[in-house]
Amino acid sequence: MDHLKTVLVTQSFGRENEYRRVLFTILSYVSFTSTDCKIVLFTDNPDWFSKPLLGLSVDYVALTPEKVKQMRGEIDFLHRMKIALIEESFQKYPDCKILYADSDTFFTKNPESLIAILSPSRCCMHLYEYQFDEIKDAKLPAGQSFRDFYRLINNSSFKLANNQPINVSPTMVSWNAGVMFFHPEHKKFIPDVYALTDQFYPESKNHASEQYAFSIILQTNIEIVACESVNYHYWYRIKKQIADQFFLSNMTDDFFDLPLSLKLSRVQDWVIKLPVIFDTHEWTIRDKAIQAFNTNDFLQGYKWGIQAIVQKPFGSKSFLKDVLYHLKRQIKGRE
Repeated sequence: MDHLKTVLVTQSFGRENEYRRVLFTILSYVSFTSTDCKIVLFTDNPDWFSKPLLGLSVDYVALTPEKVKQMRGEIDFLHRMKIALIEESFQKYPDCKILYADSDTFFTKNPESLIAILSPSRCCMHLYEYQFDEIKDAKLPAGQSFRDFYRLINNSSFKLANNQPINVSPTMVSWNAGVMFFHPEHKKFIPDVYALTDQFYPESKNHASEQYAFSIILQTNIEIVACESVNYHYWYRIKKQIADQFFLSNMTDDFFDLPLSLKLSRVQDWVIKLPVIFDTHEWTIRDKAIQAFNTNDFLQGYKWGIQAIVQKPFGSKSFLKDVLYHLKRQIKGRE
């Protein structure tokens, strides 16, 4: 029977909105598990969390400028820090299962059922995204780094940490790395994740280089199971803006002063509300309209545009200007 303990590992630094995000990550996890669970938080401001996380077992790891620089490595890549903090967590808790979660994630269910299936031959990543050959014609200009990564894996050879070659195929799969669950045995893969990341990022400048490295190394060696069913990852820019607005309004001093049990009860309500807010918020509707216009799907753009205006008639003058711009663009295209 598996008696390995579990540690939640996450990170937050730089800005107060990041602190609020990770606070929700942690409290959502605790609300589904127990208040005596173990949490490791890498942060540059432990004092900020002293009141909102009072009563929880939190191991704070200080992210000093020197430590951040070391974690980013010679390639100076922000997301390389994820590998480094997972590695350090494996070292600090060698006999524990490691649940890593980005600060822009929150738990929606108890993850125990997925924690139970972790083994030396099985891990979890958030969700299956795409095969690498699906990004070869990614829409420009935003897709340039994805095209560059696709060309890189097609035209280059790669080596593992021990200098042995590894085959990186366009038919391999990218899994979202916002949430990952590991068995202690998986720490042996970390050197190879570093090795691929350090080869991918300088040549492609792709912000998902560490995700691709995790995906490739893990799917080459073990089974990956999706954990999307227990966690929500709001990585998209508009959703982050909506979440920040929500947290700023709700994570007040009054909330921080609540007993832990009442904080957790309130967070349980937010876990249910936020996905609905993401889908129905006026910023989401406006974004859907603009995205449709940008792909010349004018009918869909007007549909979302009208819905946004009806929902909040005086919400954004700049949005109205954008809709008029695309209307003129469509008229000119017909002339």
